[in-house]
Amino acid sequence: MSQIQNYLNEFTLKGYSTEYENFFAALNQLDLTPADTSAKNQLINNAKSLADYFNTLTTNLRNVQADANNEIKDAVQQINSYAKNIAALNRQINQIEANYGNANDLRDKRNAMIDELSEIVNLETSEEDMGNNVSNFSVRINGQTLVSSYSYNTLETVARTDKKNYSDAEGLYDVQWNSGQKFDMYSTSLSGHLKGLIDIRDGNNGEHENIETDDNGNNVTDSDGNLVLTTAPAADKTVSYKGVPYYQAQLNQFIQTFVSSINEILTKGVTSDGSASGIPLFVMSDGSKALTASSVTVNQDLIDNADLLATKYKESDGEANTSLIVDLINSKDAKIYDGGTGTYFLESIVSDMSIDSQKAVNLYKNYTDLKTSIHNQRLSIMGVDTDEEAMDMIKYQQAYNLNSKMMSVMNQIYDKLINQTGI
Repeated sequence: MSQIQNYLNEFTLKGYSTEYENFFAALNQLDLTPADTSAKNQLINNAKSLADYFNTLTTNLRNVQADANNEIKDAVQQINSYAKNIAALNRQINQIEANYGNANDLRDKRNAMIDELSEIVNLETSEEDMGNNVSNFSVRINGQTLVSSYSYNTLETVARTDKKNYSDAEGLYDVQWNSGQKFDMYSTSLSGHLKGLIDIRDGNNGEHENIETDDNGNNVTDSDGNLVLTTAPAADKTVSYKGVPYYQAQLNQFIQTFVSSINEILTKGVTSDGSASGIPLFVMSDGSKALTASSVTVNQDLIDNADLLATKYKESDGEANTSLIVDLINSKDAKIYDGGTGTYFLESIVSDMSIDSQKAVNLYKNYTDLKTSIHNQRLSIMGVDTDEEAMDMIKYQQAYNLNSKMMSVMNQIYDKLINQTGI
């Protein structure tokens, strides 16, 4: 959440809100000099800067998702390693205690492993007396058996063939048991480090973002022929947390609405000299299937020739006619972003991020304090109090000295009584 906050921090960075404002500032300048090529170039450059910023932002978010994905794989490998070691310790402990030996050191080592494993995933342990000083120690993670006496199960990560969300990074892992038994990654009871990573990587607020289809199953396209993305409640189990997929979907929604409103106006107009029809300002990058925050870019034809930018609606209109540019400027205040303006929609993304990030910080702090309190109580029972041990050492030392003096006095008494008393 701290990484996401850094990328979406509009309060300390000149982020997408600034780029958005700069775009409309360039439109205001073009409204003053609609036939000026330099003013058109300024608008196109600002549009390119806006598109590049969203491209970089989504790349950064996808990197956060990919990092979390790799950490999930590492967490699964750690779980498997602990399972193997705990099963081996179970065997060693039973072998020693069956011969009436003391395996306290091994039990302490196993307890330490249980502590470390419990940071990764929620678990339960049980130990059943089997007789003859032999016990069956078992570990269950999220309600499923990981270790049972000397045997253990392992988890594995399998790369997805299909994305759950359109903007997901490639090759995200699903977690399952090697035995083929299902491991419920999205269980509400799952907790620990693994749960946190899954929330960040797959958190989509209970929805999936995919290509929209009609009743016949055909892909829906917009007026420019771009595939349209839609966000809908997930049909299967998913994560209600707002992680990377949620913010990717929000940015995609903004770009699709923004680009559609700008291109729709421009394609209805003509160039300032009336020689050509208007063309879209924003397009998809080569090889993309849908217009998203990662694929949006500026039309190369306009970069090469700024005079191809439409500035008026009719050929008969004079170069000074700016009705089309005014409509572009007014689109900033149009309430087409979920019933609000573009500025409000961008601010709401920042607000969501700030609230969720603060919740994460508060949760971490509260549970860290609780953990410290429990740990201190635990140490008061099993640990060593250095102050108390020092006091005891002094006390026992003084007692020893007093006993030594008493023995010396008694020795003198017996010596006087027996050896020096005459008959």
